[in-house]
This record gives sequence, C-alpha cells and structure tokens, in this order.
Amino acid sequence: MSRYRVGIDIGGTFTDFSVLDEQSGEVFNSKVLSTPADLAEGVMTALDEFFGNGRAPEDVAFLFHATTVATNALVERKGAKTWLLISEGFTGVYETPELGETRSATYDYLSYPKPPMLVRQRQTIQIPERVDFRGNVLRALDEDETRRRLLRLKGSGVESVAVCLLFSFMNPAHERRLRDLVAEVVPEVQVYLSCETLPQIREYPRLTTTVVNAYVAPVVNRYIHRLQEALKSRRITKPLYIMQSNGGSLTGGALAKIPVCMIESGPAAGVLGAAHIGRMTDQLKVISFDMGGTTAKAGIVQDGEPRIVPRFQAGDWLISTPSLDLVEIGAGGGSIAWIDKSGLLKVGPQSAGADPGPACYPNGGLLPTVTDADVTLGWLNPEFFVGGKFRLDPAAAVQAIKTHIAEPLNLATIEAANGIIKIVSSGMVEALRLVTVSRGEDPREYILVAFGGAGPVHAALLAQELKIPRVLIPASPGVHSAMGLLVSDLKRDYIQTHFADLKFVDVDEIARRFETMEATAEQEFKSQGILPEQIVHVRAIDLRYSIQKYELPVPVARSGLTPDAIAAWRRAFDEIHEKHFGSRAEDQKVELVNYRLTTKVILPKPAITQLPSQGTSCDQAIKTRRRAYFDGWHDTPIYDRDNLRSGNRLTGPAIIEQMDSTTVVHPGQEAAIDRFGNIIVEINGARS
Repeated sequence: MSRYRVGIDIGGTFTDFSVLDEQSGEVFNSKVLSTPADLAEGVMTALDEFFGNGRAPEDVAFLFHATTVATNALVERKGAKTWLLISEGFTGVYETPELGETRSATYDYLSYPKPPMLVRQRQTIQIPERVDFRGNVLRALDEDETRRRLLRLKGSGVESVAVCLLFSFMNPAHERRLRDLVAEVVPEVQVYLSCETLPQIREYPRLTTTVVNAYVAPVVNRYIHRLQEALKSRRITKPLYIMQSNGGSLTGGALAKIPVCMIESGPAAGVLGAAHIGRMTDQLKVISFDMGGTTAKAGIVQDGEPRIVPRFQAGDWLISTPSLDLVEIGAGGGSIAWIDKSGLLKVGPQSAGADPGPACYPNGGLLPTVTDADVTLGWLNPEFFVGGKFRLDPAAAVQAIKTHIAEPLNLATIEAANGIIKIVSSGMVEALRLVTVSRGEDPREYILVAFGGAGPVHAALLAQELKIPRVLIPASPGVHSAMGLLVSDLKRDYIQTHFADLKFVDVDEIARRFETMEATAEQEFKSQGILPEQIVHVRAIDLRYSIQKYELPVPVARSGLTPDAIAAWRRAFDEIHEKHFGSRAEDQKVELVNYRLTTKVILPKPAITQLPSQGTSCDQAIKTRRRAYFDGWHDTPIYDRDNLRSGNRLTGPAIIEQMDSTTVVHPGQEAAIDRFGNIIVEINGARS
C-alpha cells in the first residue's frame, strides 16, 4: 500500500531529502552532498539511504523533485546548440531588445550592456512567411524555399530549434508546419514553438523565452530521462513530479516541452513550505528567506499565498512565464570572500559549491567562504556539521581567512571573519528590501521564515537590521525546501492573447474562450491520469489602460458571466491599479489583452503535529558551552534542538544545533519553542 510522500531538492552544495510516512505521520530528513558531475547520483544516494533500511520502494505514493538543472544549464551557458527560425526580415529582434525589457537596461542607447545571446546570427534562419496582428496570412509559408534554407541545419551539430514567427500567438499554423519541415531535414532534433511555449503578445519576451526553453530543453530532458530510469531500477514506478517556477508541480513528461517553467524550481518549493507553515501558525504575512550553500533567496507570502509575477529575470535573461515573486543573490555558505582592486572586502557571487567546498570542508578549497567565517566565529560546531556526517577543520578556515583577507587588509583574523559576515549580511538585507520595501510592503509587518542550511545561522542578524520583529525557524530548516515539495499541488498556467475594448467585449465569447482553454487543460491532465472532477480552474483577464504598455490580471468568476460583469471588472481593475501604483485613471479606456487560466489539482496536505507544552525551562537541552563571537567573545550555551520542548524559552547569546542546520540567537534577543516545534526568535526581546 502506498504510504511514502517523498520530496527531493537539489541545491548547489547539498541534496535535501524529506519523506512523510502518511500512515504514521513520521518524517525522515537527510542531507547528502550534491554531485555536480551527475546530479541524479546524489538523488539516488539519498533514496538508497532511506530505502536501504528495509522499507519498500514500491510504497512510494508521491515523488516530488526540485532541481537546478535548467538554471545551471542557462546561467553556466551549458545548454544545447540551438538554432532559431524567425520571420523573414526580423532577425535583429533577438539582438536588440527594447530598453526596459532587461534588468541591465539603462537610458544609454549606445553602450548599455545587452544580455548575451544564446543563438548567434549565423545560427538564425529567416522563414519566408508573414501573418498580421489579427492572425491574417499576408504571405503564405513558402515551403519549397523553406526546405532549401533549412538544409543549413544538416551537419551543423544542432540539438534544438526554437521557432518564433510574428503573431504566431494569433495564428500558429506556420509554426506548426515548420516543425514538420524541420523533421524532414533533421528528424532527430527537437523543435520548440513559441505558440506552445508562450502564446502571448510582445515579441521580444516571447522570443527570448522560447529561445531559453529550446536551449535548456535537451539538457533537462536527458536528466529527467536518466533520473526516471534510475528510479525504475530502484522499483519506484510512481510518476516523477517536478516543481515549477509558479509553485506547482507537473510530471516530467508534461514538462518535456516547457522546461523553461523549471528555472526557479528549488526556490519556489521553499516559499511554498514557508506559506504552509505561515497558515498553520496563523501568520499570513511571511517573508521567506532561504540561504543555502550557493545563493540566498527571498520571497513573499500575503494572505497565506505566495505572490505571483507574470515574468522574471533569470541571470541576464528575461523569462515571461508565471513565477513566484523571488529575489536571488549570490550569497550562500560557500560564497567566497575576496579583495577587489580597490582593496575592498567582497563576498560572492563566486561560490566554492560542493566541489571543492569551503576551506574547512574535508578536501575543501583554499579560499575563505562564509562557512569558514561562521566556524571561525564559533557559530558552527566542527564536530556536528550535518549531524556529524563529516568534521569541519577550523584550523583550515582560520588559515584561509588569515592568508587571503586578514593579512592583506592588516586585520586580526577574527575581525576579518566578522567583516565577511557583515558584508554578506548587507547583500542579503538588500534582497529582503527588494522583495518588500521595493514592492510597497513594510517588513516590520511580516514574520521572517528562515531556512536552508545557512539561513537560521544568519536570519536573526538580518531581521535586526530590518526591524522585523520575529524570525521563525522551522523544525527542519536545512531540508525545508524538500519539505515544501510535500505540500505542493499540481498546477499548469495557460495564456491566450486577444485584444478588445473592454466596454464592447462579448461575455459569451469570453466564456467560450475560457471553456476551450479548460478543455485543453483537462485533456493534458487526463494524459497524466487525472480525472476532471479532481481539477480546479482559476480564470483571470489581463487589463490595461489604453495609454499603457503593461497590464494587470483581474480575477474572473466561473459563474455569473453577464453584461454586468464588465462593469465589475472595470471597477476591480481601477482598484488593483491604485493598489499597485497609487493612482487610477477612470477617464481612460480599458483594454482586454490576455486570457489567463490556472489549472490546479489540490493534493492533501500533511498536518504539522502540535506538541504539548513542557514549561519554560530548557536547561536540560544545554549540551555544552563554547566561546562565540558577537562583536566580542561571549561564553555561549549550546542547545540540542532535539531536547527543546514546546514552551521552552531562552535568552541570547545562544546557539541551537540540529542535524540539518544551526540557529544563532544574538545578545539581546529571545527565543521560544512554539506548539509546532518551531523556534520563534524575538528580535531585541520584543514579544507579540
């Protein structure tokens, strides 16, 4: 009988593993080193650790996975050799994005840094055809000439082809025919169409998203195939569900055509877990903070649900698919400290990763990292890292900091280590500001949910800087993203562009369009074994003032589609616009731009077990004391988290150790264990 719900999250340094026994309610957590040469190997190591103890792999009920494969292929420029097919006369679109379409854009039209191209001009083929903005064919696809031009693909080493023709979102016939024509010339090559990847208005975002999709697809699909074969060899035959950027999961087969939706796979899982804990503990305004070995990620939860954005920046590339609202910076435990040409101390974004790892790791590198600073300050226990799976070398950490930072800057080693923490903290504080203050939110109204192997080490310091009153450390923070996978739902986003003056739209036509989109969604989910009665559809329309370039989504109820609904949508749009931008323009015409459909399959959520209160004393949980540096040396009690009980309170400075992470409580702060076993750190002694 199926009983195990499994979540596996691959990070830059560790692969995290979490299993819920749905019968007993027990949770098993583990961390193993990631294996960059073959990421599937780390996944199998984690599975073997669990199922090697007499448990039956056939009892897996759900297997959820978050992976950095797509992200790594993109950011490290290790994707497939990709060619681009584009409407004749428009090859320059990819090379010259509009200013404002990329994060690096400035007002200097001559020298602003353009994003690097994944497809060169010489790998671009112009296609003789033309469709207008209404979808009318102005020039039929010249198939004979197209076949001749496609011969360039032969012998080129091409692995993937991206197709992005003008206005294909209004009429996809030419793109779909091109897939057949490419198959005639190079049948082994996969073709990715913009009308399937992103069927919506705005040529550059549609183009760059389709190119990224084609670029990462062969790498991702090889990985998924290899992983699925390895799972079968372990007798795990249930579908592999993979987390998407939008916070929902889909099967590996369903994502084969749209792997671009996996770019923010791992970070999204962490935000889902933070939202779930927030709802369970009546905290509906949450900032999620995930600090691992390579990066730090910040997200935001409002009214118990993660905030969604219609597009996001992945490194230098604009991705126009829905994603949880995340800010990511190169600041993790493995981030390398260095001195720039001006003699200033910097931290990251370069990371020591899992191989070779920080200087204090077994067989670690020679360069100092944030983890080396944590060890030098006495915040991390060299004998109990990852539950004692391997020992850290504090002498190597001290030597790396002394050689590369302290001596060049004429500092004491402990001052250099403290400086590394202050520098990396400033970058992480900025990420938290970006996800709150820059979005018009006051961080003082939120609780900070901190996780990842390094998140609880640094969270209280960041909260103090931003005046966030409380920090919540989950029961298993080091594997929190893997646990976040266990509370995910199946989810797929659909979009269709259709221009209309809102005042004159036909509500019956709107109903028909949504019904067609829903039928498509139900057919896709049916192929995954999902019945229609399990599916929930959420409708929305994108509206904008006629003088605007960008639009905002407005919810559409599934019932009550009457002419009166149009006036209600107009009022709702004015209100949403005022909330987002502080103004409304009731005298302006409103246009309908896109139809949006989110299709979900709501899965049962594991409950968090409540613990009986054991009083305030936690002296029994102190396992030792050691010196730790908090702008000066302090004799600091070290607590074993496994021995802390609900109701226990402690005063900083204090360090709480567990298998998957370490929580640092600074002087002047207090910490308590709530009824779910979470640590609640009250900044500067403030109590709610």
